[in-house]
Amino acid sequence: MRIILTFALLMISGVVRSMNVTGYSGGGVTITCKYKTKYAQNAKSFCRGDQSSTCSETKDDSGRFSLYDNTSSAVLKVTIRNLSEEDSGTYYCTFGKTGDKDSYTEVNLKVITDQQIRTVRGYSGGNVIINFKYKMKHKNNVEVCKTAADQCLTVMNTNRTAEQKHDGRFSVYNNRSADLLRVFIRELNVNDSGKYKITVKVSEKYSVFSEFNLDIRDDDCCEKSISLSAAAGGSVNISCKYPQSHRKDVKFLCRRSGDDLCAEETSVKESRKWSPEGKIQLYDDREKQLLTGSISHVTEQHSEYWCGVQSDQGHKSFITRVLISVTGSSLIIPLVLFFLVLITAGLLLLFFCKKHQSQGGDSSSQTGPGKHEVVSHTSCDYEEIKDAHKQLPTNPSDSNCVYATVQKATGDSQCCITSAEDLNYAVVNFHKKSDCPDSVSSRNNQDYSEYAAVNHLTA
Repeated sequence: MRIILTFALLMISGVVRSMNVTGYSGGGVTITCKYKTKYAQNAKSFCRGDQSSTCSETKDDSGRFSLYDNTSSAVLKVTIRNLSEEDSGTYYCTFGKTGDKDSYTEVNLKVITDQQIRTVRGYSGGNVIINFKYKMKHKNNVEVCKTAADQCLTVMNTNRTAEQKHDGRFSVYNNRSADLLRVFIRELNVNDSGKYKITVKVSEKYSVFSEFNLDIRDDDCCEKSISLSAAAGGSVNISCKYPQSHRKDVKFLCRRSGDDLCAEETSVKESRKWSPEGKIQLYDDREKQLLTGSISHVTEQHSEYWCGVQSDQGHKSFITRVLISVTGSSLIIPLVLFFLVLITAGLLLLFFCKKHQSQGGDSSSQTGPGKHEVVSHTSCDYEEIKDAHKQLPTNPSDSNCVYATVQKATGDSQCCITSAEDLNYAVVNFHKKSDCPDSVSSRNNQDYSEYAAVNHLTA
């Protein structure tokens, strides 16, 4: 019961008996050891060993270790820079040689091998993207500061929930799923040169950081900005020079979208070889220190690009800004497509009209003697008069009539048609439809007869 009570008191006061700390080779850690206020005036130390009573103070000939005792907050801060795997081990924050169990905090330090930032080179008028890798999955605060004398002046910080933040020329994007922190600095000038520090607060117990030098040069080898023009939906060729010191680096072309300096990227890794086929294609001639390429399907929304170089650590330096003036409206292509569809529809309509007129002309030309005739009544269609090419024999008793057999559905009958030289008919077949009139009329300046369907006979 006494042990549990002692532990509870330690937790309430914020005192931790032991902690695990993870750092990265080349980087640094800041460890926070809290103590009871009764030890505020005691001498503090940070030592390495198996037991707090036997550990010796860490020798620091290189200045990698530093201690800061904030007595008003009862906090001892220990900073270790330029970590290496040899630094892994057990350490102790001691708050006076009292022998009490709450007079020290055990620190288990593990250093992971990693490639840290050393120097990032940028160019006046351009931009840089600095990558900082870490392996803590949880949400963290991020601070970027610039060292001046013995202080690090904060240029930007984020809270635990922010994935990204923009503050003037500085932006931070914290991709926790990829264990990657990216720092953007825009519109560089030579005054931005100096020593910077990126700090990620892992927990209340400790933070990890990386320090690097930012070297901004005003190199007259390369243009800071170029302007080009292209038709909407067309393509444009680009050409960017780069400094000789970057001949072996990867070259890239990025499309900027708002605060995102590289919303779309294409890169080329080898000399005198084209990048894979796509909207952007690049060609790097390292002998001439010249990056060339083409951008297709240009739009008004995608009009700002940057040529740049990428280091082996993934840091990007944006050198030349490429502004594309898009001529013509972006509505040209849709309008052209609309008119093409309209013209095609018109041609099809004209074709069908011509075809219909041609069929009507053929029918009209066949209504004379010996030709096919279609007789209609309102909306009802009647069968075609078929040309039998035979003259039926006339009745000798009536020289004025030409007889033909008329066949109805109800039986056979005969009729007399006068003016035989004008009208010579053969078999007349009645195929009556239920919704059509009982008869149709056929007249030739004579008395008329009513038929449902007529087959015309020519001599």
